[in-house]
Amino acid sequence: MECELRKILEEVSPKSIERMNRLLSVKDEEIAKLKDEVRLMSAHWKLKTKGLETQLEKQRRTDQELKKKVVKLEFCLQEAGSQTRKLQRMGEKRDKAIKELRDQITGKQWNESVPREKPNFWDTSGFKIVVSMSMLLLVIVSKK
Repeated sequence: MECELRKILEEVSPKSIERMNRLLSVKDEEIAKLKDEVRLMSAHWKLKTKGLETQLEKQRRTDQELKKKVVKLEFCLQEAGSQTRKLQRMGEKRDKAIKELRDQITGKQWNESVPREKPNFWDTSGFKIVVSMSMLLLVIVSKK
């Protein structure tokens, strides 16, 4: 029992108290340094977080602008497709009209190249001249 009491007294002795005080002050300094580091790290991460949130907001705005541009481009693409179809229809109508004109021209040329029906023999100018001369001769001969 005495041994135990001595141990306790030795532990409580002024030397050990002084040693314990030194250890406590060292530990207090370490704790203070760690608190400062935690404060610095906390401020650093708050700034980093704020910066990242700002970047995220910028990215969201950029994303929205890009979405608007995509919608505009899709509209322009649809409009271009509509205009293309319209131009194709106009081209088809023009091609059809050209074909009809070619057919008409070809038909007209064909009609001109086809020999016409022979005129009636009685309507030819040569026959009329011969008949006129014959009549004149008959009149002259009949007067003599």
